[in-house]
Amino acid sequence: MSHCRVNQQPIPRRQCGVALITVMLVVFIATVIATELATRVNFHIQRASHQHAQAQAYQFALGGEELIRQLLYQDNEKTSYDHLNESWSALEPQYAFEQGQLTIKVQDLHARLNINNLLNNKSKINNEVFQQFQRLFELLSLEPSLLSVLVDWLDKDTTPIAQDSEDSGYLSLEKPYRAANAPLVHLSELALLKGWDHDTVTTLAPFITALPEKTLINVNTAPAEVLAALVKGLPLLGAESLVASRGKDGFDTMDAFVTHSSLAGLEVKTTQATINSAYFALYTESQFAGRTIKLQTRLHRNPTNGKIRLISRDRSSKYLWPEATAE
Repeated sequence: MSHCRVNQQPIPRRQCGVALITVMLVVFIATVIATELATRVNFHIQRASHQHAQAQAYQFALGGEELIRQLLYQDNEKTSYDHLNESWSALEPQYAFEQGQLTIKVQDLHARLNINNLLNNKSKINNEVFQQFQRLFELLSLEPSLLSVLVDWLDKDTTPIAQDSEDSGYLSLEKPYRAANAPLVHLSELALLKGWDHDTVTTLAPFITALPEKTLINVNTAPAEVLAALVKGLPLLGAESLVASRGKDGFDTMDAFVTHSSLAGLEVKTTQATINSAYFALYTESQFAGRTIKLQTRLHRNPTNGKIRLISRDRSSKYLWPEATAE
């Protein structure tokens, strides 16, 4: 009978086989552990790399935001009115850098109808503004009754103007909630309103905003649809002619706007219009090392000293990139 030897001592063949199997099992377990460790280390390295790229992309987006802050501040010192030929509006749309690029778009929020203008300081309907929204809804072929639902969402009382558009209607839903009965903070809230679907909101998005105070329409930056809503009796074709004739430099005085031939015979509510702007939306898309950040920032510029204040910064809005038609 043959034997294997360890330290010159004979070992039976069966024990030798068991020892070999044990060694192989240990090697196998060590290999599995090493492979798992290598996989985990590689995963953590990739995750750290992606997080770093994401953080870098975000910092580039913030850099774009800072650029616009500076342009808005400088513009306040240079000009007495706001139009589409200023540096904040006429800047290059894209900036390339190593491993990525930055896309920047700025919009004047005074070019839109402010939803929070619908009610006055006593939480009652502002008839002039309500009629402006009615005209906008008509131009966009939207259901007029949706406007009453919006007013119910904004006003402080719980008495519905439209059917089931106060707490009683929302609390009966499968996933119940209450009406805000407060000013709108973000356009995404509109998706909560009864009858307001995604198509309705996206149709309106380029022409409306929700700002924390009452605002006027800047006639130098507003698209034709908003101008037609602003001036009663002004057809869309007339508003488009007005936009074309004002050019990018716009009107330097309100008198120049009011006396324009396109507005002959029409009553223009100058208490609802202006040639100056204080609120701006900045849309920044930053791409770096395969990672993308989309950032929407709302800024307020003090009309007296030009100081820029951050209103909101959003990375997750469903309606982050509304298309503008002002130009």
